[in-house]
Amino acid sequence: MTRIGVAQWLRRRDPDYRVLRRGARLALVAAAGLFGGTYGLGNPLLGLYTLFGAIATGFISQVPGGPTQRARTLIAALPVAWLLVTVGTFLAVNTWIAAAGMLVVGFVIPFAGVGGPRILGLATGLQLFYIAASFPPYQPDTLPSRLAGVTLGVALLITAELVLWPDPTPPGYRQRLGEAAHSVYRCLDLLAGLPAGVPADRAEISRRQEASERAMDGVWLARIPPTQRPASAGPRDRALRHGDRLLRQLLHHVDRIADELGDLRDDELAGLLRQSAEVLDAAARTLCDGAGAVEMTRLTELEARIKDLYDRPPTVPAPPTDASGPAQLRREAVSLRVADEVHAFGVAARVAVGLRPPARSPGGPGLDDFWYAHRSPFALYWQQFRFHLTTRSVYLQGAVRVSLALATARVVAGFLHLNHGFWVLLAILTLMRTSAVDTRSALRPVLLGTLLGAAVGSLLLYGAGEVPELLLAALPLSMVLTFTIGPLLPQLWGQALFTVLFVMVFAQAGPANLQIAGARLLDVVIGSVVGVLAGLLLWPKGGSGELRRSIARYLAVSAAAAEEVTRTLAGRPSRQDAVGAARQAWILAEASFLQYQLERDDPRLPSVNWQAALAAGQHLHLGAVYRLRRGAHARLTRVEDAAGPLDELAGRLRRGYADLAEQLAAGRLSRRVCAPPPPEDFDARVRSVLATGESRAAALNLVDVETWLTGAGADLERIQSAGMTSNPTPPRSG
Repeated sequence: MTRIGVAQWLRRRDPDYRVLRRGARLALVAAAGLFGGTYGLGNPLLGLYTLFGAIATGFISQVPGGPTQRARTLIAALPVAWLLVTVGTFLAVNTWIAAAGMLVVGFVIPFAGVGGPRILGLATGLQLFYIAASFPPYQPDTLPSRLAGVTLGVALLITAELVLWPDPTPPGYRQRLGEAAHSVYRCLDLLAGLPAGVPADRAEISRRQEASERAMDGVWLARIPPTQRPASAGPRDRALRHGDRLLRQLLHHVDRIADELGDLRDDELAGLLRQSAEVLDAAARTLCDGAGAVEMTRLTELEARIKDLYDRPPTVPAPPTDASGPAQLRREAVSLRVADEVHAFGVAARVAVGLRPPARSPGGPGLDDFWYAHRSPFALYWQQFRFHLTTRSVYLQGAVRVSLALATARVVAGFLHLNHGFWVLLAILTLMRTSAVDTRSALRPVLLGTLLGAAVGSLLLYGAGEVPELLLAALPLSMVLTFTIGPLLPQLWGQALFTVLFVMVFAQAGPANLQIAGARLLDVVIGSVVGVLAGLLLWPKGGSGELRRSIARYLAVSAAAAEEVTRTLAGRPSRQDAVGAARQAWILAEASFLQYQLERDDPRLPSVNWQAALAAGQHLHLGAVYRLRRGAHARLTRVEDAAGPLDELAGRLRRGYADLAEQLAAGRLSRRVCAPPPPEDFDARVRSVLATGESRAAALNLVDVETWLTGAGADLERIQSAGMTSNPTPPRSG
């Protein structure tokens, strides 16, 4: 390949040269640490742990963010590394004790990933600190050298991150969400003029709608790498996830406004939409800039305007086509939902930048939208962990799978007296995936790469012969190739380079002989066997196995919640326990769905649109929470038994979703579930309600619930469509 060809290949694989810069920094740190400790300080163990500390945190771990954020994360992780090295050093006294410690560490650290992406990205690297220290020889007196080496390695890596070719700080999720909000604002701003009689270019409206959809697709969590998702239990990340949901709802309702406003003239509605657009623009700038938060006065004024529109007096409709009839009420209901969602998004933007939300009166226990902003960090993290303390959680399944595999491998390595048993456990961490299918797929490149690397390493050891200085000179080059080019190559070649590097490193720690390469190959084979068996025996289907069960339960309890809330709003007796159940089911279903996005498609799954299924659950569940939170303001009038058809529609929906959930849980769709038809005489009942002198708010509530339930019926059809499309639509909620 020519020089031009190499440059083009690098630009194609690493457009901004981020991987090359990180690899070059790590190679310098690793070489300086190993050679400085071994030859400069005369302490080979310190040099080895310096190298190991840099590789564990800078190569094996995935730390998100810019240089400053990564430096803070590594500083916070350093005490954990000290603890793991210390515990591993003292538990190395006995194989069974070391394996018991491995069982605990192997579970706690991966499961701690529930707490957020930083822990998730560091999980593998942190486990290696315990693994390296827990193998013989048992030498507690070397603990100071080990700790000093780890500290020096991490410190050098942090310094290099900040000083040597620092990477530009990538846009965080908050900024990207702010840009998506600005895109939705541009669409809403154009539509706000329609009720005021301002002519609008329909082609431009369509272009802005498409731009908004693309922007929202870019912040969909399933498209974000796991280490970059706002997945922590802290209030800021919760506010970002909340804002994402609100923005999706908002875009859905903005699209409906574009379809339904037509030539309607309504100055009050135009003022509401214009004010909503201004607040949305301010919230978007808050997220993008992080300064100048959207003012509380704007949010208070918007909330007051929403109330005024609900309270404006009705006019008795004359003919069925009168503007005050159901069609007009539907437009108003959608516009009011837009305003309410903009208001909530503004509050979420404030919380996301560290400000407390305004005091809000929830409609009932646990229904305050921003409850998380008033809880302590400990309470928030405990709740997030508690929800996943079930065998139905993919996080717990993954942690148990890894811990049992590592503990088993530690016992095997101890009883076989493997000289480099560390490699057995490293092979498991390198190989294991969340499903048995993905683990088997990774097996071939790992084994072939190790075989190739061992062969090359053997040749190098043989060629060096009695001149170890040759290996010493080649080691920095091996580091550069492994850390810069290795991540850009297919896994087989990256594994080969990594194997060559480790053969050369351990040749520095003892007599250089061909047994090192053979030991590396044997250890990787043993680790691969243990990893594959663990994957086959412990939840082998991974996310796909849990997906259909968790989605089925979420759909069933969400539909039950919708029926319960509809009955409650209509003044009928209801248990009101499904809303709480839907919340935990939602968390587990979303976790399963996000994990499945990282796995190979499972052809044995029922042919349904899983994105639409998750969206349908959110539509039912979050729609129920929204209406229940409004409390008495959302009550459905009993005049003319107008709420009766809605109660019946909610019951038919619950039965339909229960039928579909039963089929999904069984793993096969044997019959199609049809959406229940909307109430035939509903519009006439709404006109009768207005004719009796009931408030406009009462009529708006009827139309709002009817639109919500009818939309949930349409979701039933969407779920049973041809399955996952090549460019799926991210979930929305209603």
